[in-house]
Amino acid sequence: MKVVEIKVIFESDNIDGVQKEICDIFYNFGATGLKIDEPLKTKNPLDFFKDEKQFLMINHAVSAYFPLNLYSDRRNKIIKEEFERYFSERDDVVFTIDFYEYEEEDYQNNWKKYLYPEKVSERFVVKPTWREYTVNDDELVIELDPGRAFGTGSHPTTSLCLKMMEENVKNGDSVIDIGTGSGILMIASKKLGANEIWGTDIDEVAIEVAKENLELNNVYDENVKLAVGNLLKIVNNKRFDVVIANILADIIILLLEDVEKVMKENGIAIFSGIIEDKLSEVVKKIQDKNLEIVEIKEEKEWRAILVKRRES
Repeated sequence: MKVVEIKVIFESDNIDGVQKEICDIFYNFGATGLKIDEPLKTKNPLDFFKDEKQFLMINHAVSAYFPLNLYSDRRNKIIKEEFERYFSERDDVVFTIDFYEYEEEDYQNNWKKYLYPEKVSERFVVKPTWREYTVNDDELVIELDPGRAFGTGSHPTTSLCLKMMEENVKNGDSVIDIGTGSGILMIASKKLGANEIWGTDIDEVAIEVAKENLELNNVYDENVKLAVGNLLKIVNNKRFDVVIANILADIIILLLEDVEKVMKENGIAIFSGIIEDKLSEVVKKIQDKNLEIVEIKEEKEWRAILVKRRES
């Protein structure tokens, strides 16, 4: 199996800030690993005029890795469009995006030796499939293959979601995970006792990988549904006890136009993937809707919001 490397080469006066933004976009697309390249300090910029290829060696870059499969072209196109959309009206960054393919073995085996079971919340442990782990007390173990999964729980946006889910998902709940990615939050919902679980994503590749991870964790049954496409068309007037969206803040703001339509009365929603700088925009949008902010959790520069739908 081959791997796709997606490499964003950029220049900016705010290297650290833009580098973090690029990483966050990749994480939200479920990158299985990131590589950050720094310019060679001893490189002579004048070499650019001798050989244009040398220009790549004196710029900052962030690379992400994904499996190569039938949906790679579509995924590459979506990721390219997302970067173009995100930076299109910015004058503080110049970037290019390149795509490379090579055998997975070189990438996969190098990463495997550094990956171990990780406790990402009070109860949840994410365990690579090839590692052994002894479960303690009331821990809940999620099996994932990070070489193929979109998101493994180690990113703060996912761990914040899991922490809120532990405190709020109850036995018998119906749950929908919007932008499910690897399916990790669907798996967590089932392990917390949810009865009916739906997952949606705009990326067919994500749905394919989510299904495999659900089956790996023995949670894919008649009460678990996966679908690609528009939220409202997929659910067809159905309402849920819990709505989860671990996606970019700008997408959450758009989602808030429709999210009430899929929430039961007194239902809750968990929004994560919100960078600190975007928190006020998301909060304002929530306050404009029939929603009440119950709690805001934070981890590093990330925020997650728990909201409740008010009674009619």
